[in-house]
Amino acid sequence: MDIKYSLLKTKLKNLEKKDETLIITDFDDTLFCRKEQLEKSSLLRENRWEKWNEVIMNIIWLEEFIKTHYTWKSFPKNIINSMKIWRDLILTAWLKELQKAKLEATKLDIYNHIVVDKAEDKIYETIRYIVEDLWFIPNKIVVYEDRPNYFVENKEFIEDFLWTNLEIMFVEMIDNKVEANIKKIA
Repeated sequence: MDIKYSLLKTKLKNLEKKDETLIITDFDDTLFCRKEQLEKSSLLRENRWEKWNEVIMNIIWLEEFIKTHYTWKSFPKNIINSMKIWRDLILTAWLKELQKAKLEATKLDIYNHIVVDKAEDKIYETIRYIVEDLWFIPNKIVVYEDRPNYFVENKEFIEDFLWTNLEIMFVEMIDNKVEANIKKIA
């Protein structure tokens, strides 16, 4: 076991198990659909992944991107409406400055949120959040993701590590006007 997990494992002994459900959700294409951005901007459509961040930060500019695509935009609230402020978590990946600006513009920064560098870091951050920030072990964790592969691959590990039940929900967004399709996959 990795040293960072070993350190968390020692802290688990002092945590209470509670009959509560923790909700963890991604942001991009889980809470807020990026389809419109891709349809309207060939620059964004042609520069995906790492280049996406470079285009936003160096060509479009962060402030303009946020103002155009996030400020005062409506989006489905079905997942957010079931979340509790100061407990549930928005766990998202990529450029921290960009993700935090999106959360602020959509007024979702009132929820606990963590931005990781890479999607695979979400597994460690889920466990770390529960052990070091939440300070109790929920009997159930529900994860909403448009790309849930890391959670699916690590489901047994998370359940064994935290002595909890992990439910993984696949989220497929059509746009920001229609509620997302949500399907339990694990």
